[in-house]
Amino acid sequence: MKRNPDLIRHLLLALEDAPDAELLRLPSLEGYASHQVKHRFRLLLEAGLVTAGYTSPHGRRWIAVRLTWGGHEYLERMRDPAIWRQTKKAMGKAGAWSLETMGTVAKAIIMTRLETLGLELGS
Repeated sequence: MKRNPDLIRHLLLALEDAPDAELLRLPSLEGYASHQVKHRFRLLLEAGLVTAGYTSPHGRRWIAVRLTWGGHEYLERMRDPAIWRQTKKAMGKAGAWSLETMGTVAKAIIMTRLETLGLELGS
């Protein structure tokens, strides 16, 4: 199953919106099957963007404890729909993507915006 950047972004947003920063089960996301959400959640877990455990003794129900610092940072770069569209467009032109590369592209877009506001951002 291929990674899906839109689903990953939607899932991160849903986790962020959870009351008390916890979900007792993975959210249902419109347009995505349960197995798609579960798979992407596991990828986010492997990437260190979320922390999780199991709620049942047999490990069949996920509990999303919270977004990690890295998860919040990644989501913050991708939150703005315009930045998200520009990032996806750039990745489409590149023909490949990774979370790290998408984060770098989004950061470059944000830095360009800041520079157009007249902020000098030395290296």
